[in-house]
Amino acid sequence: MGGQPASFVEAVQKWTNGAGVDVILDLVGGTYFAPNLEALASRGRLICVGTTAGAKSEIDLGLLMRKRATIIGTMLRRRSIEEKAEATRRFASSVLPLVARGAIRPIIDRVYPANEIRDAHARMESNASFGKIVLTFG
Repeated sequence: MGGQPASFVEAVQKWTNGAGVDVILDLVGGTYFAPNLEALASRGRLICVGTTAGAKSEIDLGLLMRKRATIIGTMLRRRSIEEKAEATRRFASSVLPLVARGAIRPIIDRVYPANEIRDAHARMESNASFGKIVLTFG
């Protein structure tokens, strides 16, 4: 997600004209989990797959209920090779076509050539980014 949690909520609200987003894939957890819930649309889904910012979070249960949100927690690490392969197949057949036709797209903060990797890393560490930081090679 990048950036400060509050600025993320503001950016999502602006980007969606106040509607929020339908799905958030939370890779970091911790203090980002509650703002992710705020950024969800009514009946949105918040999928937690990582806890790099911490495994504990405090959320407003009233907000969860008002939004009629669904929270899903999962991890691939403890799954069998067969389950991981099936998840990969499903992603390829269900999600990649959506990406290919532009129905879903990543938010790109900045693109850096590989020789500017230090600048890219500094941007990531600054928490000033919103979206993905991309390195290009070639």
